[in-house]
Amino acid sequence: MRIAVGFKVVPDYEALRPADWARLAAAEGPGGRAEAARYVRRVPGVFDEAALELALRVRDARAERGLETGLAAFTVGGHEADPLLATLRALGFACARVDPAADLDFAPTATAALVAACAERLGGDVLLLGARCGPGDTGLVPFLAAEVLGRPCVTEVTAVEPAAYERLRVTLAADDGPVRATLSPPCVLAVGNAVVSMLRAPTLKERLAVRDDPVAEYAPEDLGLPAGAATAVDPVPAGLKIIDRSRAGSVVAGTTDAEKARALYEDHLRARLERA
Repeated sequence: MRIAVGFKVVPDYEALRPADWARLAAAEGPGGRAEAARYVRRVPGVFDEAALELALRVRDARAERGLETGLAAFTVGGHEADPLLATLRALGFACARVDPAADLDFAPTATAALVAACAERLGGDVLLLGARCGPGDTGLVPFLAAEVLGRPCVTEVTAVEPAAYERLRVTLAADDGPVRATLSPPCVLAVGNAVVSMLRAPTLKERLAVRDDPVAEYAPEDLGLPAGAATAVDPVPAGLKIIDRSRAGSVVAGTTDAEKARALYEDHLRARLERA
């Protein structure tokens, strides 16, 4: 069995200040957005990180049964993913990067075409993807990639375990509670709110052993896709707008608790109680 995992790295949006969000919304093109968030470290999406760790756990569980499992990890993007790719190589993944040569924010169809083509090139019987990743993600990529590959897609996956006869036992979140199903590859699994969400850290020895291993780099043409052709099928957003979720409030005056309670009653509660 061979498992391929597609992931994406995004700025750590929790570290952005409100002013940075405003610049990010006003930025034009990928260069402008990169400049607005240039100082923020890049991290994998939480669902993508869970997918990577689930693949490692399936490999370990199959190894206990004497079964071999090949692992491959790839990203559609630039060199901002290099630190994570180095970590994944140390963990036993064969790594690849696809240079889209275009801004793929809000472009699920183009992204899915590259993801599917890279998964076919890497030869993954099972394709693991995060269900969503970042504010610009629509959550459509796993479905569209599965359609391109002609494989069934299972969504909201929370756990994956090996089963007999080269099958996988998958736990997924459904409307009426968790569901367990046994699947036969090939398939696409979209990982959601998995119990395991943190990627393990490799040892220094593991890092040094693969420090010179190359990362395969592909352009769309290398994967059989016309350069720039896939990016024309997705609509381009006119702009981004920050939603103001702040709520109005007031400070109750008073030097003691009794004074504050009296002011709260007289200024805010009394009129409501009399109307009731």
